Amino acid sequence: MHVLGSVIVGNITGLGGGTLNNLITGVAPVGWVKDPKFLAITTAASLAGFYVWPVMERAYRAGREVGGEAYHNLRLLRYSMESVALGSLAVIGAQQGIVRGLHPGISCVLGVTIAFGGVVRDLMCNRNLTLGASEGCQSYGVASLSGAGMYVGLRQLHVWNCAGNTVKLVKGGIPIGLRIGMGFMTVFGVRAYG
Repeated sequence: MHVLGSVIVGNITGLGGGTLNNLITGVAPVGWVKDPKFLAITTAASLAGFYVWPVMERAYRAGREVGGEAYHNLRLLRYSMESVALGSLAVIGAQQGIVRGLHPGISCVLGVTIAFGGVVRDLMCNRNLTLGASEGCQSYGVASLSGAGMYVGLRQLHVWNCAGNTVKLVKGGIPIGLRIGMGFMTVFGVRAYG
C-alpha cells in the first residue's frame, strides 16, 4: 500500500474497536470524534509504521534466512507488542461496560469487541482473521475474553467483598492496579500458552 492506504488501515485498526464499543453502548459522538487527539495519535503511529515496517521486514527476512536467535527475537518482539496492545484493549473494553453499569457478561464481551479494528484490518488487507484463529491460541478472541473476564471477575469480587462499606470500596479490597494487571497478564498468559 501507499502511505495514504496505510494510514487509513492504521486508523481503522486503532480506532475501529473503540468506535464499535461506543456505538454498542450508545455513546455519541464516539471517542475520537469527541477528542481528535486519538485520531492524531493513530495517524502518527500509522505513518511511523509505514516508514519503519520495511526496515523491520528486511531484518525479519534476513533473520529467517539466517535462522536462530535473531529471527526468534524479532518474532517474539512483534508478538509481545501485539500482546501488550491486546491486553490493554481487553481491560479498556471491559471497563467501558463497567463504567456504564452494564452486566458483567456484557462488559466481558466489550473486552472482545474492542479488537474489532484488527478484524477490519485483516479483511481490508486480505489476511486470515486473527479474532478467532484456530491455530494454537493466537486467537485475539480467546485471549481478550480471558483478560476481560479476569478483570471483570476481580472487580465483581471486589464489589462483593466491600459491599456496604464505602471506605473499603474506595480504599480497600482488591486494588484497581492489581485488577488491571491481572487482566493484562491473563491475556499474556493465554497468548504465551498458545
